[in-house]
Amino acid sequence: MLPTRRLDENVKQHSLKTLRLEIDAIDNKIHNLLMSRVKLVGEVGKVKAEAGDYQFSLRPAREASMMRRLVSQHRGPFPADALIRIWRELLCGTVRVQTPFSVALCEGDDPIGSRSLVRDQFSNAPTHIFATPEHTIENVYAGDSMVAVVPVPNRHTESAWWHELAFGKHKNLKIIGLLPFLRSDASSSLEAFSIAEVRPESSGKDTSLVVLECVAEKPSINLVDPAGSCQILGQLSLNSTQPSTGKTIALLVSIQKFVEHPDQVKPLLPPSLQPIVTRFATIGCYPEQLDIGNTLEIS
Repeated sequence: MLPTRRLDENVKQHSLKTLRLEIDAIDNKIHNLLMSRVKLVGEVGKVKAEAGDYQFSLRPAREASMMRRLVSQHRGPFPADALIRIWRELLCGTVRVQTPFSVALCEGDDPIGSRSLVRDQFSNAPTHIFATPEHTIENVYAGDSMVAVVPVPNRHTESAWWHELAFGKHKNLKIIGLLPFLRSDASSSLEAFSIAEVRPESSGKDTSLVVLECVAEKPSINLVDPAGSCQILGQLSLNSTQPSTGKTIALLVSIQKFVEHPDQVKPLLPPSLQPIVTRFATIGCYPEQLDIGNTLEIS
């Protein structure tokens, strides 16, 4: 019995060694492919620079499309959320190869949660902390950081930063993402917008953000169907008053569609809003979040 048992153990150890060598070989291939990918990304950056098309290389819409494609074709026991996190690290590292960048963060009421959102989306990019959304966005406007992350505004708390993106000096900046992009049953309710000097693109499933200035009889209005595709995220009372019609208010509105041209905005608004809008501006869009709760069912 003993010689047979020893033989079985030797065979088992040999099989394990062979399997581990195969895993090591795959690891080497993965690393080599990653380096080849980074080299190609660098070539893309050079071509853009030579063509005078230099810009911040962050492309949230392309990243979101890539994530959805990878998840849709994912099969096997490896967790889909782990797959996405690996790709997020890869994409963030690739961006930093082309354009080293830092993040300006307004922590809001949840410093730990806010820092976690930044870490999940932008890995270990240097982060500068600010007390208000206005100071955070100003830091990006001044060129000291490339991305601002600010809490999604509370409709019942007046904040002017999104109005400044529409009609003020910050209108070259756009909202480009809603964090976290990856959602699960375990995700907290904390959400934040990412803002940068990046031209919004369509990812195929997007929500656009529009600032409306309206004249209403009352400064507080509820003119949007809560179940509709158009939602009011923020409300701001402005100083202007029209004697015959009422006070001017600003609304931050989300529309479940990629809005490319200003002419598309008004027809997408509820009929209750269209007659009272005096001016509007799009301030960006974000790819719809990926619900990992559904992708985990992929077998």
